[in-house]
Amino acid sequence: MGFIGWLDYVSGFENSLLIFYLAPIAIGTWFLGIWFGIVVAIFCVIATVLADLAAGVPRVPVWNCGTAFVAYLVFIFLLRRWHSLLNEMHLRVKERTADLQRELARRQQLEKEISVVAEEERSRVGRELHDSLGQHLAGTGLLAQTIANQLEKENSSIQPTARKVVRLIDQGIDLTRKIARGLYSSELDGDGLFSALESLSRSVASNQVKCEFEHSGKPPPSKELATQVYWVAREAVTNALKHGQPRHVRIHLQTTRDYLRLKVEDDGRGLSQATMKDGIGLRVMAQRAELAGGTS
Repeated sequence: MGFIGWLDYVSGFENSLLIFYLAPIAIGTWFLGIWFGIVVAIFCVIATVLADLAAGVPRVPVWNCGTAFVAYLVFIFLLRRWHSLLNEMHLRVKERTADLQRELARRQQLEKEISVVAEEERSRVGRELHDSLGQHLAGTGLLAQTIANQLEKENSSIQPTARKVVRLIDQGIDLTRKIARGLYSSELDGDGLFSALESLSRSVASNQVKCEFEHSGKPPPSKELATQVYWVAREAVTNALKHGQPRHVRIHLQTTRDYLRLKVEDDGRGLSQATMKDGIGLRVMAQRAELAGGTS
């Protein structure tokens, strides 16, 4: 402010530096409040009067001083009002952002709870298929085998039909077990994630595709995390077999104290652009990874 007063003196009373005095007034008002801005405005008026007197003006009109001070006051109040509006807008943005973050957290928690319930229901259906329906079909198959053997001894003409019934029941047992394995992995309840992924690699290798499972570190302690990782790996392997036609699939799981990394690689032809854009499996894997607290 003193520097501006000196410039006012040097430039002479013919030139008004009113607009330059607004700079210290604006800084004081913006950072220290309206009353500090008024004090700075008073000193600016005094500096103007002193500069004019020093420049040779015999008397400075009171009207000029009052007009300058009123102009400063209007500027101060407008600037402070703008500052208040910006603060209010910033506060509302923070509140809306906090509300949005809480809503996102609530939805993520709800998604996790739904995922847990869905996994429990999936496991229950898988166990029911394996234990109840599978055992029932196995008993039916034994009975059908007994009937087929009895008909063979009697040289009955319907003996081939009975053998066909036995084969159909055996196929039904295999199909039931396959569906049950697609819904539920018993290894997750037993030895954990490593055993489940090892079993997955063996089942893939039985389909004329070489599959290897490698891991380092300790298995995750959380069953929910292990379940999500298992189904991501299973979906990735399924996509590779379905779309890539590979001869070799590699499942690698690396776990440390800070992170878990799952990588599924194959030597197939890869996914088409349409599959990558519209494929449900990729979205499911991404969602499971997100529910587990990771990224895909």
